[in-house]
Amino acid sequence: MFYHPSIRTLSLCIIALSCVYVFAEDSRTKEVLAVDDARIAAMVSADSRLLEPLLSEDLQYSHSTGAVDTKKTFLSLINKKETRYVTYQPLERTVAFASPEIAFVNGRAEIGVQHDGQSLEKTFVFLSVWRLEKDAWRFLRWQSSQLVSAVPVVGDIRVIGESEQKNGWQLLVEGDFENVNGEADTWSWKSGVLSCTGRPVGVTRFHKPLENFELSLQWRHMSSGGNSGVFLWAPSESLLDLPPGKLPRGGIEVQILDHGYTQQYKKKSGRKATWFTTDGDVFAVGTSKMNPFPPLSPNGARSFPNARYSRGSPQWNHYYVRAVNKEVRLWVNGHEVSGGDNCSPSIGYLCLESEGAPVEFKEIYLRELP
Repeated sequence: MFYHPSIRTLSLCIIALSCVYVFAEDSRTKEVLAVDDARIAAMVSADSRLLEPLLSEDLQYSHSTGAVDTKKTFLSLINKKETRYVTYQPLERTVAFASPEIAFVNGRAEIGVQHDGQSLEKTFVFLSVWRLEKDAWRFLRWQSSQLVSAVPVVGDIRVIGESEQKNGWQLLVEGDFENVNGEADTWSWKSGVLSCTGRPVGVTRFHKPLENFELSLQWRHMSSGGNSGVFLWAPSESLLDLPPGKLPRGGIEVQILDHGYTQQYKKKSGRKATWFTTDGDVFAVGTSKMNPFPPLSPNGARSFPNARYSRGSPQWNHYYVRAVNKEVRLWVNGHEVSGGDNCSPSIGYLCLESEGAPVEFKEIYLRELP
């Protein structure tokens, strides 16, 4: 990786974090991450009314360009909407406490900004400081630097080229899939892209059962909060006479969920989204069984991703799935994140899911293994 020169200062700050005392209290870490999530949501929605009480009167917000905003000028920037935060996805966040009143949050984030009609979407490393003021955590400092990759984004994922195709990889096309319980227009192909309307809920499946295989595909949601997935090893009986509006009664699901689903769930249910993530959960469905790899969901049924790498709508994401010898492993945009073993059954259909929102797939490659 190549770094902007200003990252040196940021790096020194992050190194200093190794000297602070890290509290064992998970509740304090959760409190800081919760207000950080609220800050991000307010910035993306350009809602200064929600953002203002989260900011310290002593705020210094240092942009990667070198410009520094105070609380007043930062709120003015948000209100004028000349600069708009379109997407803001934390990839990694670590919380450490210098004292009971000071919390450091450092990590990486993908941030998409529109300024004067120009769009910029980059990965940044950042350090933020929160201070406990009158029993509430307030945003005190921010410093970030753009992280520039030495190779294009395509280099971060497994690209199937001519050499790989000679080694057994097969590009899947329209004739390889069968519509199980959708309408005639639920699934459609155009210029190598498989589009799904999301209605009705259901699946399309590969034309024959599979046992050991690898799958490489790209996907993107066409609306915020979209839901979809890939079913592995769905038993024949789980698809038999499956009515529209229903998903397979068995299989291992590799979830494809847009980040906006979290906020929609919170708003609709009034509860925190603790039982799922939007970065590649893997879990058994219905009659199927799997021993999920940690970290686990609260009920222990899902393998949660070990880090957040997926991109929000309408950006393309890459999944590489290895389903071999009763074991499933998932890579999201080049990073292994989740999976499970002792899957039963471990032979069945590969399915793509329609679940209420438009989604697209492309460059779907399959390699069958012994």
